[in-house]
Amino acid sequence: MDTMFERVEELAERVWRTVTPLADLSGGYALLDFPDYSNVGDSLIWLGELAFFDRAAPRPPGYVSTIHGFDLDALLRAVPTGPIFLSGGGNFGDLWPRFQQFRCMLLAALPGRRIVQLPQTIHFSNLGEVQATRDAIAAHGNFTLLVRDQASLAFAQAELGCPVALCPDMAFCLGSLSRPALPVHDIVYLLRTDQEQASGRGVPDLPLDSLVADWIHGARVPSRWDRAVAKLGRTAIMLAGGEPDYRRFRTRARAELERGRALLGSGEAVVTDRLHGHILSVLMGIPHAVLDNSYGKVRGFAEQWTADLPGIAVCETLDQATFHAVTHSREIA
Repeated sequence: MDTMFERVEELAERVWRTVTPLADLSGGYALLDFPDYSNVGDSLIWLGELAFFDRAAPRPPGYVSTIHGFDLDALLRAVPTGPIFLSGGGNFGDLWPRFQQFRCMLLAALPGRRIVQLPQTIHFSNLGEVQATRDAIAAHGNFTLLVRDQASLAFAQAELGCPVALCPDMAFCLGSLSRPALPVHDIVYLLRTDQEQASGRGVPDLPLDSLVADWIHGARVPSRWDRAVAKLGRTAIMLAGGEPDYRRFRTRARAELERGRALLGSGEAVVTDRLHGHILSVLMGIPHAVLDNSYGKVRGFAEQWTADLPGIAVCETLDQATFHAVTHSREIA
């Protein structure tokens, strides 16, 4: 049976084999939807994407942007031809509408231009939104969708009318990661506090020495970089040579990753209902229990790629997850 670290290498290679044939990167490319908000998971995805392109492409992306900072004219000047990649995640559908609105806007603005959606989980609750997405994809004509689980694959094949392929999360391209320090808690509970929280879960009775947290922060105080971007119309800042300063995005995402490593690494074991709480625990080799989110995203991913690994349990309840984590915490002690 694989170890967690061996599985990380296998999934990174699966990403490589899946994404590399999709587009020619030699003439330049764009990477859109930088997560300029406090979510370790989306930053982990972005860093994995940069690690992939560092290996696959001869140069960095010619244009990067957030959703609200996107500038079509700037994109066309920086990357007049070549593929456009949309960052992966769990926002393909109508649960997080601004991401889907941006995706459909881009398809309408650039018909026929090669667009690749990096690995996503799909969730729709409104059939009208499914139809709108299907129409946007059909009108565009050159869109490829990567998905992270079997349910999303089946839905896309049945409903969306575009090329679709199963692919692990881009975060695995980062490779294995170490703990930043020795653990100080027996169990870290990383539990959602947003609209993807499963109903009726509540707060656990804390066993042993435990910490309960989420890694979403409230409104972030604008940095000097944010204020500079706003002053210039929230377009991508350009270097003298015309290349977007994607290194600033990398630095910000890296700070989010380090925050996540410090949080999860402080526990001997982890209990989480966040998909990237699970993925980051795998990258760091931390034993953990996995709970589902509100619509099956976490379980679907784990059962596809990671649930068979030693040290991981996919659980139905907090009590079950706590029992698993306590057991592993005592084994390590």
